[in-house]
Amino acid sequence: MPSPRLDPRRLDPRRLDLRAAAAAGGVVYAVTVLAWMLSNGVSFDGGDPISTAFAVGYSVVGLWLMAAVPLYLLGRASLVSPLFATGWLLGNTAYQWAYGTHLHPLSSHLTVWPLLFAVVLAAGAGEALIRLGTDRVVGVGGLRRFWGAG
Repeated sequence: MPSPRLDPRRLDPRRLDLRAAAAAGGVVYAVTVLAWMLSNGVSFDGGDPISTAFAVGYSVVGLWLMAAVPLYLLGRASLVSPLFATGWLLGNTAYQWAYGTHLHPLSSHLTVWPLLFAVVLAAGAGEALIRLGTDRVVGVGGLRRFWGAG
């Protein structure tokens, strides 16, 4: 029986579905960060199963959005600042956790993710405005697709 041939075009990153790649990146980020936080004492205790399920879902969706949207914006419009902002926010949380400069940085990161997500989106909007402005004035910049077909 002949072995199936591997088509190198299917593995080309420029041909990947952008939405699937961003979603997968969001899942990896959410699982990794949540595993790190759970291993360092963060727990979900809502008193009843429905409240606990809501808290877990709220946290997982927030972590997923914090990575999936910046990855999508990187591929769709080649915006790098949302990805850097996400990395900076996670790094700041890790710093606060490591050096004790905040009482509960890990649980706060999971709780206030809508504010952190707004910071990430604001960074992307600022970069987009600057790049569109330089494209209009100087002809350099603009928002162009970086990779993907989705």
